[in-house]
Amino acid sequence: MKKKYLYVLSTALALFIAQDAFTSSGGSPSGNSGSPASNGNTCARSGCHSTGTAAGQTISITTDIPAGGFMEDSIYSITVTANNGGASSDRMGFMASVESPSGHTGNLQITDAARTKKAGSYVTHTFSGIAGSNGENIWNFDWDAQQSPDQSTVYVAVNFSNNNGTTSGDVILTESLVLSKGSGIGLQELKRESMSAYPNPAIDQLVVAGEEFKAPYVVLNAAGMRVKELKLVNREGQHWYFNVSDLKTGVYLIQDSEGRGIRFTKN
Repeated sequence: MKKKYLYVLSTALALFIAQDAFTSSGGSPSGNSGSPASNGNTCARSGCHSTGTAAGQTISITTDIPAGGFMEDSIYSITVTANNGGASSDRMGFMASVESPSGHTGNLQITDAARTKKAGSYVTHTFSGIAGSNGENIWNFDWDAQQSPDQSTVYVAVNFSNNNGTTSGDVILTESLVLSKGSGIGLQELKRESMSAYPNPAIDQLVVAGEEFKAPYVVLNAAGMRVKELKLVNREGQHWYFNVSDLKTGVYLIQDSEGRGIRFTKN
């Protein structure tokens, strides 16, 4: 009876460990981006992962925010790239947040549901998102700046797994990127004061009228996800002409490289 009891206990423990490992590979629990709102926490702590020594692993954070800074109520793409520094395993996971001194700021939006997902106010990997290629893993998501202040910061923690089937020996690093705010007015104010779009609703053609509208031009849907990049068909003075005939019926935002934009409806 004692041997049978020990066998059952061992089997149950193995199942528990396997389930815990699977859950972690499917995304980090919220509050582990190494940020102030995370209290500096990452998964490199007791009960989660025991981290090894870094050996050339790196993290980079890039955005499409223009040199002039981000604008209020505008949506930007954030890309996190992890390089394993020549290690044998391409399995890597991450967690990211955008914060100001008062806490989480803006709104993070998923653009690649196969590889990323929300975890509260954070973004993390999915089970499919841990697989890198040629030593790199890349995750993309959007950030709606809303009314975020200057010096908002992207915080990222990456777990470089050694793929040994346990939580020991992995390397966990953190990185951050400070975002400067543009001195111009925000999208909502810009829309109200100096931009318009017609016909609205649009059927085949959309005309954006304003003082300035710089390529490239990106169309976002009502959920804030990028739909496509629009090519300029024609320009007459301060009027920019676009073909929107292939868009489905719905509400969209067309935005230029400087964060200027206007919402429109497609019929």
